[in-house]
Amino acid sequence: MQRKRSVWAAGPWLAVTLLAAALLLCALPSLAAQAEAPPLPVDDYWRKVADTRALLDGLAGFEPLEQQAALAPVAADWEAITAVELPSGAVVPVDHQFLAARLRAPTPNLAQLDSLLAALETAHAGWPKPVHGASALTSLDAILARAEFAWPVEQPSPLAELWDRLTAGFRRWLARLLPAGGALTLQTRWLGYAFTAVCLLALALVLAYMLRGLARDVVDEAELHTAAGADEESLTAERALQQARQHSTQGDYRTAVRYLYLSSLLLLIERGLLLPDRSLTNREHLRRVADRPELARPLREVVEVFDRVWYGYQPLDAADYQRYANRVAELHQQK
Repeated sequence: MQRKRSVWAAGPWLAVTLLAAALLLCALPSLAAQAEAPPLPVDDYWRKVADTRALLDGLAGFEPLEQQAALAPVAADWEAITAVELPSGAVVPVDHQFLAARLRAPTPNLAQLDSLLAALETAHAGWPKPVHGASALTSLDAILARAEFAWPVEQPSPLAELWDRLTAGFRRWLARLLPAGGALTLQTRWLGYAFTAVCLLALALVLAYMLRGLARDVVDEAELHTAAGADEESLTAERALQQARQHSTQGDYRTAVRYLYLSSLLLLIERGLLLPDRSLTNREHLRRVADRPELARPLREVVEVFDRVWYGYQPLDAADYQRYANRVAELHQQK
């Protein structure tokens, strides 16, 4: 006479999954930032430009597939260069997505690629000689301002902004723990490791707590079914009411609701209004008495509350339980 477990019971598992996904996503920006390559010295950068031009010149007589195979690793090398270090020690961020995309083209346009790199070398040839001050960046800024190096600026995601705020708060909290004027310098990379470890530890603790609660619920329900299974074959409407009163006085309103629900169905079976068929669902029972509104209305409320409390684990206090017991009593009073 009980129906199958409803979708309410999946709630705790869904909460675990969402929490795990949220905390793991919080750790991803830190791990990605730690994997960035160090800045490339500017002399090595121009050497890379010259080597790429020489490779393009040597590929002129090859088939497109051969050119593509030879340029694929070069594209990856250029894509990995995200910053250039000038002789003064200043670091300039660069982005070679445009160049890498042209190097990965199915049919590489060698002339266009050589023209792009030649433009870089031409600009480099006219660079001024000072190695300090803001003027050292002027020529490179002019090159990067050209259309071929322009790309849409991605707006930071709300998740990335949240991660930055959490990391900044963690740094401030950790700085307050250090002695004033101490010589210890905290590296951002190690702070990222520490904060990621804290997130993963919190995730493990939350998962352990929730899984422990779920396991306890499963064991409690299994014990309840084991204890009640042998008794339900001889259960009557009156005995089910007695069981409900016993559990309600102990504060176990969830089990008391179950026995009130069983008492309602057994009452209708004893009066010949329902069939004693365990395979029938609650909705099928309701359809059996649909032509008798004085029974169908209170029985529908009894079934709906039972589903929410028993399968959905909706909490129930003494007042809510008493209202439910009154609806069951109303059903028992029907002639």
